[in-house]
Amino acid sequence: MKKDVNEYLNNIINSAPSEEMYFEAIRDIFKDLVKEYIRKKINEDEELKKQISEVIEEFMEAKIKEYDSLAKMAKVTAKIGLVSAPNGIKQEALNDFMNTFKKEIEEIIKSTL
Repeated sequence: MKKDVNEYLNNIINSAPSEEMYFEAIRDIFKDLVKEYIRKKINEDEELKKQISEVIEEFMEAKIKEYDSLAKMAKVTAKIGLVSAPNGIKQEALNDFMNTFKKEIEEIIKSTL
């Protein structure tokens, strides 16, 4: 019987949440409270709200320019590769390049929509 009681108590202790789980839950609650406080302060200040909106817009424009620049660099790199490739390989390389970037461009467009 003593063995059964010990086993029963061990099972209860093992099934209880760990200290780490409590600390993690408290951290999550604290983060939510901080977010709520920040949202409240932002909503109270129209000028700050406007500035945040402008910054986000500028950030998004910069990201689009970055993607545009990467696409232009890829285009130039492809041209260099095609110019320097032997004639027998040019058409095959061009087809491979077009297929590869077609997929990547489609993914970029889908992810931005």
